[in-house]
Amino acid sequence: MKSNVFILYTGGTFGMKKTRKGLVPSSWDEIINYLPAIKNQNYFDFFSEINFTYDVLEPVVDSSNMNPQSWNRIAEKIKDNYGNYDGFIIIHGTDTLSYTASALSFMFENLNKPIVMTGSQLPIFHPRTDGIVNLSNAIYIAGYQSFDIDCIPEVCICFNDDVLRGNRSIKTSTNDFEGFSSPNFENLAYLEQNITLNHNLIQKRNKANLKLLPNFSENVVNVTVFPGYSPNTLISVVKNQKIDGIVLKTYGSGNLPNTPEWNKLIKACEENNTLIFATTQCPNGKIEIGQYASSEILKSKCVISGRDITSEAALTKLMWVIGNYPYQERHHILSQNIRGEMT
Repeated sequence: MKSNVFILYTGGTFGMKKTRKGLVPSSWDEIINYLPAIKNQNYFDFFSEINFTYDVLEPVVDSSNMNPQSWNRIAEKIKDNYGNYDGFIIIHGTDTLSYTASALSFMFENLNKPIVMTGSQLPIFHPRTDGIVNLSNAIYIAGYQSFDIDCIPEVCICFNDDVLRGNRSIKTSTNDFEGFSSPNFENLAYLEQNITLNHNLIQKRNKANLKLLPNFSENVVNVTVFPGYSPNTLISVVKNQKIDGIVLKTYGSGNLPNTPEWNKLIKACEENNTLIFATTQCPNGKIEIGQYASSEILKSKCVISGRDITSEAALTKLMWVIGNYPYQERHHILSQNIRGEMT
């Protein structure tokens, strides 16, 4: 069965070219023109069973410049084309790829088609680029019908030979071709000589209509606890009602220094309806409030355990929940595993 695949190019290393000012994004036309020169033939002839449509997120951006407005532009492109395509590929810079993947996963409710995010560590113009392999693998996942592969109806990251759940992924290397990992969740699929899917991990499709919840609050902060850190400035910001939520990256399984200032922060958050989404600084493992005496302080109505959620997913989920739901519903939604983002 022939698949219809929509490819959206947003920028990033994949399409970077050298200039006197350093690496800058290329146009999609430049990239397409260069692909045959690398393969010595038309690269997409290998995928004659797929109908491709290409689009560009104008203007293309370095992923360092991605923000909630960019996420909305990407989501709108997918929503507008959702009924006409079987799968979607988003070519994106690697620096904020996990943030965008996490954000999109929360934005789309009742997603029943694959949204495959990919990029590269070396530009497509480089003779040793990993971009061709990454895009090729992404095409297999997005165009699953043409290759007799089961559908992965999720926002996922396809990088090297791995297919990772987007909101479980983190960037772990700036130069290794295996640039992403999923420390607390197994791969959705392995793209080796044979493509192997972990069917028991993949989200199930449903018959409900796609729903887009696009709003993100920017009134959040991401705080990493470190020896000697004082939350006094944070207390002042909370009391002045400048923020609605805090992602708090604690030690280990949810530990904080035993000082009066931390008690004052918790009290200020309780009084000002500021939520604390508590996570761990450790890539592996999870937060367990109450396991140690130094985490007792987090037993508060304003604190939600992020369990084993990634930092990227924690931040985007908090922004998204605050942006779309009233205060009375936020605690419950944050504590739930709604898109497979935490165990």
